Amino acid sequence: MVLPVLDSDACDPDLLTTLVRNGDPGALDRITRCYGQKLLAAGRRHCRTADEAEDAVQDALVTAGTHLDSFRGEGSLEGWLVRIVASACRRMSRGRKNSAELRDEGVELLVASSSPESEAEQHELGEALSAALLELNPDDRLIVLLSEVDGFDAPEVAERVGLSPGAVRTRLTRIRGRLRAAMLPFLTEPESEP
Repeated sequence: MVLPVLDSDACDPDLLTTLVRNGDPGALDRITRCYGQKLLAAGRRHCRTADEAEDAVQDALVTAGTHLDSFRGEGSLEGWLVRIVASACRRMSRGRKNSAELRDEGVELLVASSSPESEAEQHELGEALSAALLELNPDDRLIVLLSEVDGFDAPEVAERVGLSPGAVRTRLTRIRGRLRAAMLPFLTEPESEP
């Protein structure tokens, strides 16, 4: 799915927000052309497959088109759209786990057993990561979780925590450095290339 992008003036977030809030029928087309690739990227982050990501974006655009009047403008238009895509992915995921075609009553599922050493390492890694996250101050922990778990970009995180996008990027770099240092004993050295 490749969408032609409009020029930067047509993709001005303030202009798009105004069009959306006024219920302009051309707003959805502009949104699709301006944010389509970013929404696909968000879909790929939140969905299991590229096909599901495309379906989620289409779902999100239909939802946005039918609920343009519900956008209050409290956050960025792009952030609102990304949240709709993420919600569509979650709905698909919930639907898939309850889907009848994924179950076969006549087949016994075999669980791949891992070694006790591997399970102990995984548990130890999880404990170390949890401890490293708890060592962060609450603001830093919120920033890294919004970025790494929820998939928000720096401007979206900045909007939620009351900082500038540059300050969020700087703090993320420092936070990741602290987490990397805490996790260093668990990191394996990549094999050197010949």
